[in-house]
Amino acid sequence: MLVVGEGPEADRKAEKMAPFCREVRRCPYPSTWTERPALVLLTEKDHPDNEALADHFLALGIPVNVADRPELCSFRFPGLIVRGDVSVGIATGGRAPALAALLRERLENALPEDLETILDTAAGLTARLRKTVPDPGERGEILRRELRRYLDQA
Repeated sequence: MLVVGEGPEADRKAEKMAPFCREVRRCPYPSTWTERPALVLLTEKDHPDNEALADHFLALGIPVNVADRPELCSFRFPGLIVRGDVSVGIATGGRAPALAALLRERLENALPEDLETILDTAAGLTARLRKTVPDPGERGEILRRELRRYLDQA
């Protein structure tokens, strides 16, 4: 993935995407391109080259996201909450990024701090139930009941 731009927004997006990508490359807005990334994020919403760059990458079949310019995007960049291996994305279809940010903030505050520990417990319980409860429906009911109880205590 290629994150184009400089400053806090570029830093934030590169950091948020790092757990999901094998490689996150960073660069300022260049005048020439020598690589073919799998995905491009143009992070400076008012940069004069955004439209031309988006068109360039889209013509190559490369998905593009342009900050605060949904009409130039081929995909949306959700507001992300990442805690270890647990990820939650919030999107508004590009219509209200501020709402997505506020919802992300609320959800982030509502999630238990020890989410990674809860995930470890859930994974262990899932593995044990797979060995002892052959029926998937019954196994799912038990798992949800136990995890609700665990989350209620968190």
